[in-house]
Amino acid sequence: MDKDHLLDTWKRSLERTKSARTVITYIKSLESFIKHIGEKDLIHIDPRRIYEYVDTSSLNTSSILTHLSAIKHFYKFAFRRGYVDKEKYSDIESVIDEVREDLGRNIAKRYPKALTEEEINKILSAVKGAKYEKIYVLFLYSGIRLSEYLSLRKSDFYQDKSGLLWIRLSADITKRRKERLVPVLGSSKEETYAVIDRLLVWIESYEENFRVKRGSLQVFTNRLSRKLCIPFSLHSFRHTYITNLVNSGFPAEVVKEFAGHSNVRTTIDIYYKFSQERARQLVENFLK
Repeated sequence: MDKDHLLDTWKRSLERTKSARTVITYIKSLESFIKHIGEKDLIHIDPRRIYEYVDTSSLNTSSILTHLSAIKHFYKFAFRRGYVDKEKYSDIESVIDEVREDLGRNIAKRYPKALTEEEINKILSAVKGAKYEKIYVLFLYSGIRLSEYLSLRKSDFYQDKSGLLWIRLSADITKRRKERLVPVLGSSKEETYAVIDRLLVWIESYEENFRVKRGSLQVFTNRLSRKLCIPFSLHSFRHTYITNLVNSGFPAEVVKEFAGHSNVRTTIDIYYKFSQERARQLVENFLK
C-alpha cells in the first residue's frame, strides 16, 4: 500500500465512521497540513514539525484544534496499518496533546455537559431490550472511551470480594498507553450494585450482547439523539460518569486515574467547578 492508497483508505474509513461534515473538515485539515510539510514527509515526519505548523498558522485557535484532531486521527489510522511505528505515533500523540493543552488555556472553557436523570431515563427507555441498552449502560457506569470499548473482551471484567465490578484496560487500548482499572459505579451504592447484577448477566455472552461496529454505534446514537431531541453522544455517558464521581466526593487524583486523564489539571479544570449543593453535602458528610 503506497501513501496515496493510505490516504484514500483513510478517507473511506472516515466516510464510514464520521458525519459528512466531519469528513469534509478532516480531509481539508489534513490537506492543509500536507501542503505545509510536503507529501514526502507525511509518513516520515519529525513530530516537531507539528509545532512549526501551529506556530506559523493564521488560523484561529478553534480551527487549529480541529486540524490537530484530524492530524491525530490520520496518524492513528496509519499506525494501526503499520505505516508508522508505535514510538513515532506516541511522539506525534504527545506533541498534539501538549499543543492542545497550551491552546486550551487561550480559549473560553466549554465544559462538557453531563446527562440529567430525566435524559438518561428517556435514552435507556428508548433502547430497552435492545443490544444498545446494554452498551449504553456499560458506557454510562464505567466512563470508558469509545476506542477502549471497541477492544474490550469478556476477560477484561472481574468482580472483587466486595462485589464491585472492575474493568482492566490494557495499555495498548488506552489513550495514555497506560494500563488502568475502572470501577463500575453509579450515583449511589444501591444503584451501583443493581447495575453490576445486570452487567454480570450480560457479560456472560459478551460478544452477543456488546459487540457492535464503531460506525453502526455512532450512526444509531446520532439518530436517537435527533429523535429524542436530546443533544448527546457516546462521550456524554463518560462525562456523566466522571461528574458522578466528582459529586460523590472522590478526590481529583482518583478521578483522574479512573477517567484516564493525562494530567490532573484537566480533571480539575473541566469537572471540579464549584457547586453549592456538592459543598453542602460534603460538609454534612464530614459532620456525621
